[in-house]
Amino acid sequence: MTEQEPITLPDIREYAGQVERNKPPTHERGMHPGGAETVREDEYRGHRILIRTRYKIEVDGRPLTGHLGVTNDGRVHYHAVPNLSFPSAVAMVRRLIEAFPDDFPEPADGHEHPME
Repeated sequence: MTEQEPITLPDIREYAGQVERNKPPTHERGMHPGGAETVREDEYRGHRILIRTRYKIEVDGRPLTGHLGVTNDGRVHYHAVPNLSFPSAVAMVRRLIEAFPDDFPEPADGHEHPME
Protein backbone atom coordinates (compact mmCIF):
# COMPACT_ATOMS: atom_id res chain seq x y z
CA MET A 1 0.00 0.00 0.00
CA THR A 2 1.34 3.43 -0.91
CA GLU A 3 0.43 6.75 0.63
CA GLN A 4 -1.55 7.65 -2.49
CA GLU A 5 -3.82 4.59 -2.29
CA PRO A 6 -7.17 5.30 -0.61
CA ILE A 7 -7.83 3.48 2.63
CA THR A 8 -10.93 1.32 2.46
CA LEU A 9 -12.66 0.95 5.79
CA PRO A 10 -14.43 -2.34 6.48
CA ASP A 11 -18.19 -2.46 6.58
CA ILE A 12 -19.28 -2.67 10.22
CA ARG A 13 -21.58 -5.60 9.33
CA GLU A 14 -18.48 -7.73 8.68
CA TYR A 15 -18.03 -7.84 12.42
CA ALA A 16 -21.59 -9.00 13.19
CA GLY A 17 -20.58 -12.46 14.44
CA GLN A 18 -17.79 -11.13 16.62
CA VAL A 19 -20.02 -8.39 18.00
CA GLU A 20 -22.72 -10.93 18.85
CA ARG A 21 -20.15 -13.03 20.76
CA ASN A 22 -18.75 -9.96 22.53
CA LYS A 23 -22.10 -8.36 23.28
CA PRO A 24 -21.87 -6.82 26.74
CA PRO A 25 -24.19 -7.80 29.57
CA THR A 26 -27.26 -5.67 30.22
CA HIS A 27 -27.62 -3.14 33.02
CA GLU A 28 -29.88 -5.62 34.78
CA ARG A 29 -26.74 -7.67 35.43
CA GLY A 30 -25.01 -4.66 36.96
CA MET A 31 -23.03 -3.35 34.00
CA HIS A 32 -21.95 0.27 34.51
CA PRO A 33 -25.06 1.60 36.23
CA GLY A 34 -23.63 5.13 36.19
CA GLY A 35 -22.41 5.02 32.60
CA ALA A 36 -19.01 4.37 31.06
CA GLU A 37 -16.16 6.67 32.04
CA THR A 38 -13.10 7.26 29.92
CA VAL A 39 -9.93 8.96 31.13
CA ARG A 40 -7.54 10.81 28.83
CA GLU A 41 -4.22 12.24 29.89
CA ASP A 42 -1.78 14.57 28.23
CA GLU A 43 1.12 16.83 29.07
CA TYR A 44 1.46 20.25 27.55
CA ARG A 45 4.14 22.83 28.36
CA GLY A 46 4.85 21.15 31.66
CA HIS A 47 1.18 20.88 32.66
CA ARG A 48 -0.54 17.55 33.28
CA ILE A 49 -3.99 17.42 31.70
CA LEU A 50 -6.55 14.86 32.91
CA ILE A 51 -9.95 14.62 31.24
CA ARG A 52 -12.67 12.34 32.59
CA THR A 53 -15.69 11.83 30.38
CA ARG A 54 -18.75 9.87 31.46
CA TYR A 55 -21.04 8.44 28.80
CA LYS A 56 -24.57 7.25 29.51
CA ILE A 57 -26.08 6.42 26.13
CA GLU A 58 -29.74 5.58 25.55
CA VAL A 59 -31.60 4.71 22.37
CA ASP A 60 -35.37 5.05 22.63
CA GLY A 61 -35.03 5.14 26.42
CA ARG A 62 -33.06 1.87 26.56
CA PRO A 63 -29.44 1.95 27.74
CA LEU A 64 -26.66 1.06 25.32
CA THR A 65 -24.33 -1.06 27.41
CA GLY A 66 -20.69 -1.83 26.94
CA HIS A 67 -17.30 -0.24 27.18
CA LEU A 68 -16.38 2.68 24.99
CA GLY A 69 -13.36 4.89 24.96
CA VAL A 70 -12.24 8.22 23.59
CA THR A 71 -8.79 8.88 22.18
CA ASN A 72 -6.92 12.13 22.77
CA ASP A 73 -7.93 13.27 19.28
CA GLY A 74 -11.61 12.73 20.18
CA ARG A 75 -12.35 9.55 18.21
CA VAL A 76 -14.69 7.07 19.92
CA HIS A 77 -14.27 3.31 19.94
CA TYR A 78 -16.65 0.64 21.19
CA HIS A 79 -15.12 -2.56 22.53
CA ALA A 80 -17.81 -4.81 21.03
CA VAL A 81 -16.80 -3.59 17.55
CA PRO A 82 -13.03 -4.09 17.42
CA ASN A 83 -10.72 -2.24 15.05
CA LEU A 84 -13.18 0.56 14.28
CA SER A 85 -13.36 4.08 15.63
CA PHE A 86 -15.84 6.84 15.00
CA PRO A 87 -15.58 10.64 14.84
CA SER A 88 -18.14 10.99 17.66
CA ALA A 89 -20.37 9.01 20.03
CA VAL A 90 -23.39 10.04 17.93
CA ALA A 91 -21.75 8.68 14.77
CA MET A 92 -20.97 5.44 16.60
CA VAL A 93 -24.56 4.92 17.78
CA ARG A 94 -25.93 5.73 14.32
CA ARG A 95 -23.67 3.09 12.76
CA LEU A 96 -24.71 0.52 15.38
CA ILE A 97 -28.39 1.21 14.61
CA GLU A 98 -27.75 0.82 10.86
CA ALA A 99 -25.67 -2.34 11.20
CA PHE A 100 -27.75 -4.09 13.86
CA PRO A 101 -31.40 -3.10 13.31
CA ASP A 102 -32.67 -6.16 15.22
CA ASP A 103 -31.09 -4.74 18.38
CA PHE A 104 -32.93 -1.44 17.87
CA PRO A 105 -36.63 -2.16 17.20
CA GLU A 106 -38.85 0.43 15.58
CA PRO A 107 -40.71 2.75 17.98
CA ALA A 108 -44.06 1.29 19.11
CA ASP A 109 -46.10 3.68 16.95
CA GLY A 110 -43.97 2.93 13.85
CA HIS A 111 -42.85 6.54 13.40
CA GLU A 112 -39.46 8.10 13.79
CA HIS A 113 -39.37 10.73 16.50
CA PRO A 114 -37.33 13.86 15.71
CA MET A 115 -35.40 15.55 18.49
CA GLU A 116 -37.56 17.98 20.40
